[in-house]
Amino acid sequence: MDTFRPVRQVKASDEVFNQLKEAIITGRYKTGDKLPSERELIEMFKVSRTVVREAMKVLAATGFVEIRYGATGGAFVNDLTFDRLSDAWGDLFSSGKLSIPELCQARILIEPEVAKLAAANNTEEYIEKLKKALSNEGRHNTYPDTVHERQKVHYVLAEMCQNRFLESIVKSLVILIRNITEEFQPPTDEVHPLGMHNALVEAVITGNGKKAEQEMRNHLIEFDRLMTVAEEKYRKSQKKIWTAI
Repeated sequence: MDTFRPVRQVKASDEVFNQLKEAIITGRYKTGDKLPSERELIEMFKVSRTVVREAMKVLAATGFVEIRYGATGGAFVNDLTFDRLSDAWGDLFSSGKLSIPELCQARILIEPEVAKLAAANNTEEYIEKLKKALSNEGRHNTYPDTVHERQKVHYVLAEMCQNRFLESIVKSLVILIRNITEEFQPPTDEVHPLGMHNALVEAVITGNGKKAEQEMRNHLIEFDRLMTVAEEKYRKSQKKIWTAI
């Protein structure tokens, strides 16, 4: 009985890519740092120019580096933000493999627990951040500034939960929904009226985890309902335009 799998030959460019990616992820090269030049990488890895260029092309395509040209050009390390994860999910949405209701359902399952954890970590610093985020929600009245301001409470709560994996999921979902709604730009007050976060923030500030959990669930269920109505209204308007044409 065979117990081994065939050995897979790894391309030289893949090995160069993996080593450079690891160096970025582990912090040997930080955001904004310039990677060694093409000539230096060829010497370091003992490979051809073609191999280095192929590896750099993949690094750029996956968002780890930005290639700049000119006398001061080169490969510069990108900021590994939550946008990269949102972009990946955005591709699934664009291909019809994700829907807005599914994204909202994921938030309803995850964020109430995040709110409960946040209530247990309500330090003075975080409380001030929450209060500031809440007070700024009415500062702007034009899209997309209104959207950015009314998402900040969710960002702060995600940080407060003290779980980086949950934080990355929440922030990525929030960014993704924001990016999707840019297509039809619903009036912010229709999908997220002022005051929707008040009870939630109060529960977190007072350290009432059970109430924070419930208030977050209530908030997201209502947001999901309002988003569905706004999207349906947009689809109907587009259908009328195409019918008229």
